[in-house]
Amino acid sequence: MALPEYRLATLKFVYTSKLRRELQWSVQNLRRTLEWSSDPWPLPQRLPRRAYRVSYIKAPFKGKEFWRHFVFHDYRYQFTFRHVEDVRSTLSTVLGSMTPETSCVCHFSWHFPGAPLYAYLEADGAALQCEQALERGLMAIRQKNSDDVERQKTWLGHSLHWNTGLKKAGDAE
Repeated sequence: MALPEYRLATLKFVYTSKLRRELQWSVQNLRRTLEWSSDPWPLPQRLPRRAYRVSYIKAPFKGKEFWRHFVFHDYRYQFTFRHVEDVRSTLSTVLGSMTPETSCVCHFSWHFPGAPLYAYLEADGAALQCEQALERGLMAIRQKNSDDVERQKTWLGHSLHWNTGLKKAGDAE
């Protein structure tokens, strides 16, 4: 099992920005860059906006009537490249299209096709079906654990209705 036998199955990257316009400019830069390159257009997905709150008392010895409340938002967009051949140029395209106020997180999913003896027995469609089955399984696990992940973020109160038995706002019975 050598390093050259591994292929990059998927490259997922998430653009995050506190300003919506900066995120739009990053996506437009990526679109313009991909028009001139040989890389295929990635699968886009808008992720939910994250919000977190900060509250503090304006003066140290005043009463609780001078509270300051701030709400900060993060706008996020995720793109997925599949079967990337040239990893360096793709990563350079992704990072080069960012604006200064945008941050990026990249998730690499590597694939090892198996030992060379068994590789010729496998049909081309079987590898794709196996990859799709693994991705469906991962999505099912993430969906199952999404409530625990949200609880760990410590801001679950905005999506729960306490008088409905702690059901999420989007759940239907």
